[in-house]
Amino acid sequence: MSSQASISKTQMQLQYVERAYQLRMLGLILAALPVTVILHDLHVPMWQWLMLGAYVLIWPQVSYLAARRAQSPAKAEVNSILADAVSAGIWIAIIQFNAVPGMVILMELGMTLVSSGGWRLAARGLLFAMLGTLLGILLVGLHWVPATNMEVLIASIPLLVVYPLVVSGATYQLARRVRRQNQLLNQLSRTDGLTGLPNRHHWQQAMALEFQRYLRTHRSAILVMIDVDGFKPLNDTYGHTAGDHILGRLAEILRENSRNIDTPGRFGGDEFALVMPETDRDGARMLMERVRREVERETFGDHGTIRVSVSIGLAEVDTDMSDPVDWIKAADDALYLAKEQGRNRVCTAPFAGPRGGLAV
Repeated sequence: MSSQASISKTQMQLQYVERAYQLRMLGLILAALPVTVILHDLHVPMWQWLMLGAYVLIWPQVSYLAARRAQSPAKAEVNSILADAVSAGIWIAIIQFNAVPGMVILMELGMTLVSSGGWRLAARGLLFAMLGTLLGILLVGLHWVPATNMEVLIASIPLLVVYPLVVSGATYQLARRVRRQNQLLNQLSRTDGLTGLPNRHHWQQAMALEFQRYLRTHRSAILVMIDVDGFKPLNDTYGHTAGDHILGRLAEILRENSRNIDTPGRFGGDEFALVMPETDRDGARMLMERVRREVERETFGDHGTIRVSVSIGLAEVDTDMSDPVDWIKAADDALYLAKEQGRNRVCTAPFAGPRGGLAV
């Protein structure tokens, strides 16, 4: 399990690296537009053009490959983002603090930092950008020319408009994926993996809610416990695959015979449970007899040689019960009685009132 979790974590980090690579490529290409206009106007030496080309075309590939090969891809990508912050500071100094492209580059950097690591990473990135600015001043000298002409302004528009839209779209897709994963996790936390029925914890919550409803309204409700007769010998003889098939088919039969307001669940092992609101003992007994007969008619195994039966106990909630545990115990007692009387039958727990007494 730990190995699978580690693989899954690595895959998620690689997906993050892939998304960061795409955004870095887009951001650098868009940022290069106003920077190119400024460098052209300044008649800079060839080494600055080579530096720009290497940064836009080579650096994204280097950071991507380094992150993919790293033991922790996410940590390597964060280091690359901080390197981006240093580079942003250097280029702001090289373009002589031109106001519009400088501010847009800082805005792009801030969006990347916050989306990747929150405000803590943003604060670190700001410090790295300041360090980069100092390096840029040492490299080309301090030239303060914040005025932005029309050509540079127009060249800055794609970076100002397109990049935030793309980042917003990526964030939206990520939020949708997280929401789907959370929904899946919520479903998995409530569902038994083998049968698809509510698991014991979720079923007990539904049963407890129904018990509380009875205390408020005193409207009838039935709790049913179902157990596969001789399941362990069957499992030992025919194997767990056959046993799982039996349990899965029993879950289907129980689901097919349940109403929308009923809550079937896997109580544990080969035992199932069912909460039936707005139902009396006679109606529940008729339904459980149908379930019992359907199971009895089923055949299992490769050649249809395996036949099984179920014992069923049901209990109607009544005033003698102080909590849901008493309700479960009453249904369990009826189930044990069905086992004692020969299995493959339905038994009903005693009821407080004129209908008291065990019925078989």
